Amino acid sequence: MADDGKQPLQSILKKVDDAVENGETDLKTLIESFGNRAFGPILTLVGFFMMTPLGAIPGVPIAFAVIVITFAGQLLLARQSPWMPEVLRRVKIKKERVDKARRFVRPVLSAIDGILRPRLQFLAKGPATVFAALIAIVLALTMFPLGAVPFGVVIPGFLIGLFGLGIMARDGVVMALAFSLSVASAFFIADLIGKIDLPF
Repeated sequence: MADDGKQPLQSILKKVDDAVENGETDLKTLIESFGNRAFGPILTLVGFFMMTPLGAIPGVPIAFAVIVITFAGQLLLARQSPWMPEVLRRVKIKKERVDKARRFVRPVLSAIDGILRPRLQFLAKGPATVFAALIAIVLALTMFPLGAVPFGVVIPGFLIGLFGLGIMARDGVVMALAFSLSVASAFFIADLIGKIDLPF
């Protein structure tokens, strides 16, 4: 799937629908279905899932955090083809869960797709993409403690999703917004984590 085509968000949703057509799939199979240009779509997918009821399922935020860290790390290492650990096959995505998430996000997908377009592309490739990968890793790490808070991963999920959108659509305006909001949200996220009674 090309990551710079028309209606990128709805294309991602269709890919997920196709993957769970037979009832369920696993995370590794789903990720591999995006091919070698998966970084933008996967960040977007993770971001949207974290903003839906899927993000409240125990273990799911950690699984998605591992995905983001793994993908972002490969981007930093300039790996040409994506690799995902086999352990992600244990994380099953059921059709009914996807249907619920789809109903939650579909009303806004068309509107967002209409806004996205290639612009200020120097902010959506090269060094900017590497910087985005570093921030995505930091945001993903916050999901480990925030996963213990109901819908605590919504903010990092939203920011990761913005970076995915910017990269996928080559939209530097969206990337600039993601960079700005990441800085603005840093203190809030840190304060939220500080209030969590961690078991260590």
